[in-house]
Amino acid sequence: MIIYRARENHLYYPSDMERRKPSSRDLTDPRDSFEKDYGRIVHSAAFRRLQSKTQVIGSVAGDFHRTRLTHSMEAAQIARGIVIHLNAHHPLFDKEHALDVSLIEAAALAHDLGHPPFGHRGEEALHECMLDYGGFEGNAHTFRILTRLEGEKEFGLNLTRALLLAIMKYPVVLDEAVNEAQYRKTGKSHPPKASVFACDRQVFEWVCSSFTKEEAKFFLSIEDHPNRHRQTKNKTLECSIIELADDIAYGTHDAEDAVHLGFIRLEQLKECIRPYAHSDVYKELHEAWNLLNPLHQEHDHLRYKLKKVITALISTFITHIQVEMNDEHFYSPRLKYRVYLPQELQTLLNQLKQLVSDKVIDSQRVQTISWKGAYVIKQLFQAFMNEERLLTEYDRYQFINAASDEQRARIVCDYIASMTDSFAVRMYDRLYGQSRNFFDI
Repeated sequence: MIIYRARENHLYYPSDMERRKPSSRDLTDPRDSFEKDYGRIVHSAAFRRLQSKTQVIGSVAGDFHRTRLTHSMEAAQIARGIVIHLNAHHPLFDKEHALDVSLIEAAALAHDLGHPPFGHRGEEALHECMLDYGGFEGNAHTFRILTRLEGEKEFGLNLTRALLLAIMKYPVVLDEAVNEAQYRKTGKSHPPKASVFACDRQVFEWVCSSFTKEEAKFFLSIEDHPNRHRQTKNKTLECSIIELADDIAYGTHDAEDAVHLGFIRLEQLKECIRPYAHSDVYKELHEAWNLLNPLHQEHDHLRYKLKKVITALISTFITHIQVEMNDEHFYSPRLKYRVYLPQELQTLLNQLKQLVSDKVIDSQRVQTISWKGAYVIKQLFQAFMNEERLLTEYDRYQFINAASDEQRARIVCDYIASMTDSFAVRMYDRLYGQSRNFFDI
């Protein structure tokens, strides 16, 4: 449902709706450019595969908790709520300068498309495999999927510039973000945060070409650290909304799953919210506390009551989001503004995320599965690099005709990154295990 769309929205310029491959307008199609982007993403194979990719807890734990697909849908719904709230209540976003719901929902649905099987451990394993071939990072692979791997070979899904800007959380080429000192200091090959691989630089330059010289300098600015990877400093308005929605979904919904699965005790969740129990500023948190405080693990209506607590938390975050101006002289609204949470609420959200990280992601149960997933990915990469006949017919043709080892490695990496958790395990079992079923992949 479209909440409101003005005849002409001055928050978006013609350059925001440009596509790399111009297409003639179908006069029988009432959808605008951003609604077409939404449709292309929802109907993509990469989006469907998210249903069998790990969010925080792997599929071996059951079939009720969140996957990458349900997380992406919930993040998109929260992003939609932020847009509706800002359009209704913030003076910057009046009817002729309204944030576009379809654009932001589409980008939120797409923001995790590039994640490989087995979550962040899978990402780290692929990066380790690709260290000599341009590296791997989930956000950069999202960009690659949207601009090359899905849809038409040269243009991908041929999305609008505004959509691609909205998913570029870390606007830097991965090679340029690498600081070898981090590898030496930690002894681990964690990838830097980046939105583009070097092999996709040309598309990245097209996306940024609508900015003025000053805007491009701001957007592409990075922060150096002596012993850490370089970090980007800025992102677009829409991307800042999606980042908040993603964090809110992670800190609330994943915590809810963790309580039901026994990773987080209710008392630990209460400890996070207790300091805000009697807040006069955040009345929804007072409501959340009144619901949460009497609950215990054996409560008859725990699932229903906890859902209401999570709803109150999400409502608090959404309705208190603020907007600030980066630079009033910027031409593009994409860079002129950004959204953020008040410090107190940002602290609460960080605590919820840390609770999930400490009690779930770093738990023995999850780490054993994650370690196994990383091992599976490394073994598959080694097998495919040494025997191209294990690849699909299309990938095999590309592999044989590739001009360099880097191109061959990227083809293998693309194939593995596209796999669901279950498909990767079946492929591994067929190569290294006891599988005897000819039709199991």
